[in-house]
Amino acid sequence: MSQPHSLSPMEEKLTVGINRFTDHFSRHWLFWVNMMSGTFVGLPILAPILAAFGAEKVALVIFRAYKITCHQLPERSYFIFGHQVAICHRCVGIWGAFFIGGLLFALVRHQLRPMPFHWWIVAIIPAGVDGGTQLVGPLYELISPWILTGFAIVVWVSLTVILYTQGVRRWQYYLFVLMFPVSMIFVHLTGTRVSNWELRSVTGSLWGLANVWLIFPMLEETFAEVRADLAQKTHPVG
Repeated sequence: MSQPHSLSPMEEKLTVGINRFTDHFSRHWLFWVNMMSGTFVGLPILAPILAAFGAEKVALVIFRAYKITCHQLPERSYFIFGHQVAICHRCVGIWGAFFIGGLLFALVRHQLRPMPFHWWIVAIIPAGVDGGTQLVGPLYELISPWILTGFAIVVWVSLTVILYTQGVRRWQYYLFVLMFPVSMIFVHLTGTRVSNWELRSVTGSLWGLANVWLIFPMLEETFAEVRADLAQKTHPVG
């Protein structure tokens, strides 16, 4: 019968260190996630303030770094002291609400259950419709509105058939796919549109809060299981 492999002093030290880090993060994950999300949304807002007070080079570094996350169109962005925030209205809404939602989650972390996914689908519809109708506007100048509208209807019918054949019976999913042809028909009838900062901010905030409600309770449950497993390994019963 083979003997169990004994850990070397280095392996044992590494294992203890990993377990301690895992235990620490599982207990304080909310603090670290809020720190990261607060930093992520805070730096773009800090950039125009730095520029206004003479730190243009630092502000430019921040602005260029966030270019990979956002289109940064000036007409769709906030300005502070005459300088542009490094992300757009909707991104400020999404990440600002995500950060604020994370802070509020600390008050209800042991009571709040995860948002059902079918309701999360509903929560992202406003941002999808607002951004989608704005995005497809220029296409109507290049492609016949009848073609785009017809394409949207074909896609909607196809997705509806797929959902039904897969046994999906929740109306929220059908509402979600219905928004595609409805949005195309709306633009077809009314012409191109440009959203405003209020709609971008509100729809983005709704999306950000919904993300917190969906994800954070699941993380809380997951890390509770991690702590229980670590406790069992370090202090086995019997």
